[in-house]
Amino acid sequence: MEYRPPLSCQRSTPRPRRLLAGVLLTAVVCAASSCGQPNHSSNVATVNNGPITVESFRSRMAFMGLGNDPSALTPHLRQAVLETMVRRKLVLDEAQAKGIRLEPEEMDREEASRRKGLSEEAFERTLAAQGIEYYDWRRVMAQELLVQKTLDLLLTSQVHISAEDVRAYYHEHRAQFKRQEQVLAQHALMPTKELAQKLQDRVAKGDDMSLVAAELEVPLADEGEPSWLERGHMPPALESKVFALEPGKVAGPLPSPYGFHVVRVLAKRLAMELDLAQAAEEIQRRLSAEKKEAMAASMVEEMRAKAQIWFDPRFEKSGKLGK
Repeated sequence: MEYRPPLSCQRSTPRPRRLLAGVLLTAVVCAASSCGQPNHSSNVATVNNGPITVESFRSRMAFMGLGNDPSALTPHLRQAVLETMVRRKLVLDEAQAKGIRLEPEEMDREEASRRKGLSEEAFERTLAAQGIEYYDWRRVMAQELLVQKTLDLLLTSQVHISAEDVRAYYHEHRAQFKRQEQVLAQHALMPTKELAQKLQDRVAKGDDMSLVAAELEVPLADEGEPSWLERGHMPPALESKVFALEPGKVAGPLPSPYGFHVVRVLAKRLAMELDLAQAAEEIQRRLSAEKKEAMAASMVEEMRAKAQIWFDPRFEKSGKLGK
């Protein structure tokens, strides 16, 4: 097996990000199209004679937060992961057939988004806790992005939502558009009161909450992006203090059963009921997502029905490869 140094060591020898992304994207294409001669002894499944290897299964497991030991999963969960990989491979094969590619910039944007609020060391610890190496993490992430991009390109033009669809949805789900009082806030949940106090003190002095959180190596909710918090969705004691804050103010450490919270309020919205015009954009988004999801499921199911698929029965049962 090829030796791969830790991420910190990799970065000691700079290489162009575009070149690295290009190598990884090539690996994604090869994973979909079976570049070279596959080692059949390591295959846990095949899709139209294209292999799914035990190494790729371990990477997928780790990416999903399930560790990297296939035998530790129940047979049912092992089969579920295999089925997920089969369906993704079918879409990746379709992407190759139609010439759909992932650009390096798309990979870089996604990685930057997932790293936001984490130092290099914290990011490395996150990958180590998942049991996945950086290159494998990038490869699986690239597959996820390419699958989503392919489905979007193939299906978006087929999704049509009429004004009548929007109107009917509004009347059927009108209660969902009664908005409670809301605050726009940045939110951190800390494991200790001391750490939360450090964050609160710095932010109260005017420091940027995202930068301080990154310095303290603690993640912010929603990757630091302010989000609207609504009444009725947090412990009462915490809610009363958060909604009492004026815009620009920060509160903490606020104890809860989950740890210690630090919350910075940026703006407020009063309770109200959205009318059809105000709700239309959100309804359009919901209906489009629902239709696209249903169409994607139907399309992949049809592809699967036509595919030649083989599973290693011993691997399905025990997590170990057959002879």
